This record gives sequence, structure tokens and C-alpha cells, in this order.
Amino acid sequence: MTRLDKETIGRRIAELRDARGWSQEELAERLHVSRQTVSNWERGKTLVDVQSLAAMAGEVGRPLSELLGEEQVRAARQGTEAARRELGVIYGALALLWVPAIALDLTERISGTNLLWVWCALLVVCAPLAWRAWRLERDYDLRVTREVARFIETGGLPTGNERPRGHRVLGFIGVVVVFLLVDALLDVIF
Repeated sequence: MTRLDKETIGRRIAELRDARGWSQEELAERLHVSRQTVSNWERGKTLVDVQSLAAMAGEVGRPLSELLGEEQVRAARQGTEAARRELGVIYGALALLWVPAIALDLTERISGTNLLWVWCALLVVCAPLAWRAWRLERDYDLRVTREVARFIETGGLPTGNERPRGHRVLGFIGVVVVFLLVDALLDVIF
């Protein structure tokens, strides 16, 4: 059984494209993705989604199972499903951690006590979750909140040349966490 990873799939895509005599731009047009997306696939920077692999198989007139082999197709689907579930759990956990953060902030403001150690503990919990979410978003080329939400809900991956370039959920959460930490530090100092 061959190993299914971004680099191996990327090499196969490049070989398939070269065998047809297509440029990255031509393949991107046929698959309705950007040239940069094809480049990222071929360099192993991001993992090609199952929908794009299926479209590629249709373009070259071969079954998907022939392009990757049945085991690789099954592994790709399971990998995407596992990543989808993992992102859902991570963002669910981060959302639940807002409740203690708000309660902590209110407790500090009402009682005037310094609970910086609790803020630090909360950061220790949130940082690895946010890092893992960022890695998954990068691996699946999820750039904006709408793409992350769609991926978590349906497993749908982004396609198309006119994708927006915006913030990620992680960026927003990071800004809010930094703001809350600065607020807590200012309360301690002053």
C-alpha cells in the first residue's frame, strides 16, 4: 500500500498534468480552481480535496480509483472526515472556553481581585487548540470563516478562482485573546 500524503499526491498531480501537456493554469481552469491552488497541491503545501480529485479524474477520462487506488481514495475520505470532526471539536471547545473567560472577567471587575494565573491557564489550554486549528485550516486551504464553517458542516472544500482573501477564525480568536490578556495585564499594573 502506498502512503497517502500531500507530497505523494502532489507529485502524482504534477505527473498527470505533465503527461497531458497541460500547464498549471490549464489544469486550474479545467478544475475551476486557482493556479496557486494547483501549485500548492503539486508542492505538497496543501492536500487536494476529494471533489477536485474526482473532477480531475473526469477531465482525464480515468476513474478516481485508477488515479489513486481504492485504498488511497478511502484514506483521503477518512482523512477529510477526521479533519472535519477535529476542527468541529476544536472550535466547539474554544467556544465553550468563552464562558469561563467572560465569568473570569466579570469576577475580576466586580471583586477587584487579580486572577492573572487563571488567565494564563486559560491561554495554556487555548493556544494548542488554536495552533492545531490553524494547521488544519492551512492543510485544507481554508482561508476565511465561511470556508471553515462549510468544511465543518458538510466537509465541502473551497474551489474557484475568485475566492476571497480574508481573515480566518483563528485570527479573530487570537486578536480577542490578546485583547483580553492585555486588559488583564493592564488591570494588574494599574
